[in-house]
Amino acid sequence: MTKISVTGSKEHLEDVIEELHNLQLMDINQYEGELDTGEPVSEAEDLSELLVDVRSLLSKMPELEVENEEVRIGEVQKDIRQVKEEIEGLNQQEEELEREIEQTREKKQFFKKLKETKLEINNLKPSETLDVFIGKLDASKFEANVGVDDYQLFHSKSADVVVYSKRKADRIETALEEAARDRFKLPKTNFSGTCQEVYKKLDKKLSRLEDRCSEIETKEASIAEEWRGKLVYLETYLTEKIEKAEAPIKFATTQRTFTAKGWIPTDSFEKIEERLAEVSKGKIHIEKAQQDEKEQIPVKHENNRAVKPFESLTDLVSVPRYNELDPSFILLLTFPLFFGFMIGDAGYGITTGIVFLAGMKKFPQAAKIFKALMWTSASTVIFGLLYGEMFGTQIYQSPFYRGDLWTPFFYLSIAIGIAHINLGLLIGAYNEYKQHGLMEAIFAKLSWILLQVAAVAGYFTFTNYGTVPGALVGIGIATPTLIMLLKGEGVEGIVEIPSLISNILSYARLFGVSVAAYSLAGTVNAIADPAMSSGSLLGIALGTTVLLFGHTLLTFLKIMEGFLQGIRLHYVEMFGWFYEGGGKKYAPFGAKQS
Repeated sequence: MTKISVTGSKEHLEDVIEELHNLQLMDINQYEGELDTGEPVSEAEDLSELLVDVRSLLSKMPELEVENEEVRIGEVQKDIRQVKEEIEGLNQQEEELEREIEQTREKKQFFKKLKETKLEINNLKPSETLDVFIGKLDASKFEANVGVDDYQLFHSKSADVVVYSKRKADRIETALEEAARDRFKLPKTNFSGTCQEVYKKLDKKLSRLEDRCSEIETKEASIAEEWRGKLVYLETYLTEKIEKAEAPIKFATTQRTFTAKGWIPTDSFEKIEERLAEVSKGKIHIEKAQQDEKEQIPVKHENNRAVKPFESLTDLVSVPRYNELDPSFILLLTFPLFFGFMIGDAGYGITTGIVFLAGMKKFPQAAKIFKALMWTSASTVIFGLLYGEMFGTQIYQSPFYRGDLWTPFFYLSIAIGIAHINLGLLIGAYNEYKQHGLMEAIFAKLSWILLQVAAVAGYFTFTNYGTVPGALVGIGIATPTLIMLLKGEGVEGIVEIPSLISNILSYARLFGVSVAAYSLAGTVNAIADPAMSSGSLLGIALGTTVLLFGHTLLTFLKIMEGFLQGIRLHYVEMFGWFYEGGGKKYAPFGAKQS
């Protein structure tokens, strides 16, 4: 990246802003200094107010898929208030109807429970001498405990009604309290008649309300069909227009001139110089500017198509600093492998892939992350075929069937942890070399690898030649290594030695999730197997339901576990050894930010 300074006459300010916006190359810095900053174009405030109205209107319209329709600002300004009032009025009517529909459904549900009692609604209301219990009752327990007969019990499948004399209320209510499983409150209604008649009236009312609601939704859809395409186009247009109108706020200005500073890709200097000279008729000065002492250089990810989706996962933690190695390619190499190693089932590889494809279409703003996750699905299929597993069933006699290899799997998980952590240390050494030189790379990062060598060499010498030779070899290598570590990382490095061990052991979660994934899939199959083996149509239907529900649920559980545990091993265990982050993302003026 190269920092540039653009200075010119104010008479060319709008042309320069327009061209910079079209080029989408310059990440403009906010000016902070003794000179005045520029002022937004006079129409900026009016445009901002219109944009707020447009976005507000779009949020209240149905989200129909319509093509953007080019429209002039004046055409929309003329009608937007009327359209806004109309759609807001319809929204309000719809909200009121939805509330009334919900209330009517609740009342209908209540009277549905009491249909079989054939009671009049007036019989459910207390009087001067009678009180009423409505709820779910253990009738035999109530009748055994009540001890009086001043009541009448009406029973149905879903509810019970007890009409009783207030003179014996104490004893009856005590018995009701002991036998009641649930209590229902009589809802307010203007209808009269038996519970069954009220239920039918409420059903008809509900149909009328739903029809009215559908009519309103149709009107809203009609307005959206006419206006949504225009408003979406105008939203994009106004956003760009306001961005240009407010750009001078970042510039330094005098009475007649302006200066803008910012960052561009180094190979774009000649292009931007040529284009700005053209629009200003040569009356502009562009030069490479000096970087301020504490200024962060913006970072532009420069990866190939395969790595691109993984940049989103990197940025979830932090944007890399300038001159720091971008770890997105590490995520491409090892995150899908970890996911596949843990889940390792061809069937779940297919179902997770379907989920991720659906996510790409349903949530386009998160499409990059779902593209990255598609790699994990492919890896899960490959490992599943390697293990010989599909939906928890062994599909062939694989020599790598993990159900027979749990002990080797555990040790393999730890070995993966050692390799992964040391890869992080090597990358850290490269970063240190680029930023601080060779010796700092050796002292701060490679010393950690030598410390592991000391432990391994000491252990093997001890097992082959005894305690004293083992101690001599281990201490002999470890002592200068600790001095190097102290020089590179300070006391903090010595204190963090236990964290190296804990980070490596943390990779046992690869083994743990693998065991869980294998066991859960087998459990679902075991639950469904008796029903499937029964041979009856009902048994097969029940078994199929269990399999479909169980494996669907496990698909989402395995996505969650595979993602969380796999990404954690990168973010927490590995990245801590080399990745600083905290960079500023390259955001060129005029470009859409993802």
